[in-house]
Amino acid sequence: MNQVQIGALSRRVALQRGLGAITGVALVGIAGSSAWAAEPKLAKTAVQYVDAGKDEGKDCNNCAQFLPGKTEKDNGTCKIVDGTINPRGHCIAFTPKPTR
Repeated sequence: MNQVQIGALSRRVALQRGLGAITGVALVGIAGSSAWAAEPKLAKTAVQYVDAGKDEGKDCNNCAQFLPGKTEKDNGTCKIVDGTINPRGHCIAFTPKPTR
């Protein structure tokens, strides 16, 4: 091979390897975000969930993890606890909503 062919081949190989590396990094990023989204939620028993809390101001509807139902009184869900969640429920994973 002459010098022109060797230089062209080296650039081609470098481009192919570079594109392969970029593709690999992108695939790892996509797989990582999918795994995060599919992370299982905690069981109610694991967080000692009860349908009616006794600590004033620590009901689920005051928690940053609570996702409300259709109305204020309807059961909702939680970002970290599995199953339906009563807005007046309580568990040890309570995280107060941020104040503005």
